[in-house]
Amino acid sequence: MKDNAEFEYRKAFRRIVEGKALRVGKMAPPNLANIAREAGKDPSALKKSRYPIFISEVESFNNNVNSAGERIDRSLSTQLKAARSENKKLRESYEQLTIERDESHSRVLNLQLALVEMSFGVDGVEKPSSIANFDLYARQKLMRNIGKDKF
Repeated sequence: MKDNAEFEYRKAFRRIVEGKALRVGKMAPPNLANIAREAGKDPSALKKSRYPIFISEVESFNNNVNSAGERIDRSLSTQLKAARSENKKLRESYEQLTIERDESHSRVLNLQLALVEMSFGVDGVEKPSSIANFDLYARQKLMRNIGKDKF
């Protein structure tokens, strides 16, 4: 008898999850009381001491559903409405990101132009490198020292 009742509870649970419930609302949450009502049994009959594995499976399912968000309404019109709403949000986000991208690209181009203008200004002001002067000085000093060592 216990196996038969558990089988009925499992069938009721499946119907509730699929949105095809017969005795409770189509969008009823799959809690223990609703599962018992859907199976046509008294809600107090579904106890953890009698059906520990089944109840742990139901609790695990409910935890996963709650962590993933709300249950999805299975009706086509509700799914279409949700899809349209999501598309609208994505379109708005896309447009906003496009505007931000264009503004950022404009800033980058303005900075590049400023750098090019500054580089033209630096070309006229630039003195010979002090490193080049130091290199020439070091070579001359080395040549003088080598010349003294040979004689």
